[in-house]
Amino acid sequence: AARSSRGRATWSMKNSMRASFGVNSNGFGGVRYFGIEVNNIARWASCKVENEKDAEKLDELIMKEAMPKLKDMEGFGGMRRLFCKEKFDYKIMISFQGLKNFQNFMNSEERSEVLPIMEEAKKYAVDNEITYQNFVLDKFSSEWGQEATSALKEDDPTAH
Repeated sequence: AARSSRGRATWSMKNSMRASFGVNSNGFGGVRYFGIEVNNIARWASCKVENEKDAEKLDELIMKEAMPKLKDMEGFGGMRRLFCKEKFDYKIMISFQGLKNFQNFMNSEERSEVLPIMEEAKKYAVDNEITYQNFVLDKFSSEWGQEATSALKEDDPTAH
């Protein structure tokens, strides 16, 4: 590969990357010649809650009622919860390995059993709404194979 002794890309490598990414002399030309591969899918459910107690009630409802219906599905990658204690944003992410497994979930009996649970969860949302969004999910790691977030220093203000 065209790398210097310090691991930096050399001029010729940079130029070939520019060609691959559609970069002209003025910067990006606005054209990408690659696509984001769909290997894993995440489905987010998101709302704002009034307080931490409501977030705890959502946790209890979702973990006790929804999780058991999903955990044995083919390709189920797990569930994660994010909660901002400052702004009271609450998010649940479920993930699936492969597009086919996600499509199967979207058309499944298990999903039809989870929908009423999510309807009930709306009573804890400030505006009685939960929004949903699907994402392509990828995990990025540091060069030593650790999760990127674990590579941050404890005193790094961006980690909080």
